[in-house]
Amino acid sequence: DEEKRKVFGDLKFRQAMSVAMNRAEINEVAFFDLGQPKQYVAFSPTPDFVDPKWEEHYAQFDPDLAKKLLDEVGVVDKDGDGARDLPSGAPLVLNLQFSTQGMPGQVAELVAQHWTNVGVKATVKEVTPDEYRSAQSSNQLDVMMWQKGQPLAIVLGNAELFQPPFENYFGGRNGMLWAEYVDSNGTKGVKPPEYVDQLLADIDAFQSAPVGTKESAEIGQRLVQNMTENLLFLGTVQAPNPIYHRNALKNFPEFKTWSYEYYRTYPYRPQQWFLADEG
Repeated sequence: DEEKRKVFGDLKFRQAMSVAMNRAEINEVAFFDLGQPKQYVAFSPTPDFVDPKWEEHYAQFDPDLAKKLLDEVGVVDKDGDGARDLPSGAPLVLNLQFSTQGMPGQVAELVAQHWTNVGVKATVKEVTPDEYRSAQSSNQLDVMMWQKGQPLAIVLGNAELFQPPFENYFGGRNGMLWAEYVDSNGTKGVKPPEYVDQLLADIDAFQSAPVGTKESAEIGQRLVQNMTENLLFLGTVQAPNPIYHRNALKNFPEFKTWSYEYYRTYPYRPQQWFLADEG
């Protein structure tokens, strides 16, 4: 949809969609107020070299600013039905599909309500993970909705979060036609903007720089700035993942990260845990 692409490609539209979300409410309803409302910065947990300001970038709840930005983009109510339309006058409806494997249903429902509250009508449909991934990979979704973020150690060996489509088949992906352009050396797809070219160059340099050096930190900060400033993904809440175990399970360390890429427990050597004799 060329007109939707033009609207979605306007940074002001993405800024509006971000500040329209009430992350505090999402945290309270979906995560029992135990999470941290924040913007998406790709790294999770956030490394020390990342300026904390990026975690708050357009993450405030400000529906008035959202409405102002939408007006500036030309997404206004043209037919007087109370819902904003595309600049051409065609209806603008965001069809939000989600799977509970990727995120709680309450998050999708609240985001849809927050966007509807500022005039951007949104509907919600729960689908299976396979249905979601198939639709996402074939570029059929208005909005991608999935948990997202990787630990620093994973990013050092896996560049996917900073290369179109910005993750693998099983994660939250975006910019599918940009990926097609990159993979085909420009013979197919859509040419990405210059900041994506910078991301591609920087992730290669980041993985080559010695970890912990000034050079590494500067490149990492630039990666986050480019990703977050352009709001390719809108963060909601960094939710906790409770870890519990029986007291009889010994040699069990305190977890510092919970990650699909580690398959949750890998760094903590579960093969070395053991059950104490309780007899």
